[in-house]
Amino acid sequence: MKTTYSLIEVAKLLALEPAQAADLSVLAYGQPRDLFGFSDLVLMRAAKALSSQQLPKEKLVEALRKLQQRLPEGAEATAVALSRQGEQLVVTVASQQWNARDGQGVFGFGRAPAPSWLQPSALMDAEGLFQQAVALEEQSPAEAADRYTEALAQNPRHADAHVNLGRLLHTRGRLREAEAHYVASLVCRPNDCTATFNLAVVLEDLGRVDEAIARYTEALQLDPGCVDACFNLSRLYEKKGERVAALRHLKDYRRLMRS
Repeated sequence: MKTTYSLIEVAKLLALEPAQAADLSVLAYGQPRDLFGFSDLVLMRAAKALSSQQLPKEKLVEALRKLQQRLPEGAEATAVALSRQGEQLVVTVASQQWNARDGQGVFGFGRAPAPSWLQPSALMDAEGLFQQAVALEEQSPAEAADRYTEALAQNPRHADAHVNLGRLLHTRGRLREAEAHYVASLVCRPNDCTATFNLAVVLEDLGRVDEAIARYTEALQLDPGCVDACFNLSRLYEKKGERVAALRHLKDYRRLMRS
């Protein structure tokens, strides 16, 4: 597992533009930062969540300073939770709770749990975040992407989260980022046909036809029944003027469609 992250990597993990991540780092630390440890992701993720709550800048900075002071040594990504109790935006660290807007302690004993859509995602482990992302994909792809990003912040080797986040980025036209996640998935789990096929598609969309052909071929080696790989290979070979190869894959495609 990585122990340090660049600003660009933090931006990708938090689904932010690099300039936005830089602004958050100034709010969180009082000055720009170029390198971040894993525990820094805790504070940066909290900074992103707090900044979305439309707090005045001075209150946001104050909340982040207080959070830094109260974070336990070696805090992991599950250390901080944000939730709402009535009109209050509540920060929870271990057993401590306080109002993010004024820093006052909160005593929430006996309160009913927040609805599922307000449950702090930071309370979940990587697999829980992944499952939540899957459930959110149809109704809220942007929120699903955020959950996949959070899952990867906790476990950068979650291959399925890389694949699914890559696909969501791919559909948004963020091809280079999608490629990076498909490659990361294959680093975590080599010989994955889905990740290999998806990587081939994004390479084709990037105009890197020969690389795409190589990846479609790999996908077929991993799964000889991958009909879409046969079709795409036939189409790309036809485009390159290699009629024999195009016809061979077209025949395979037709055979698989009949079977």
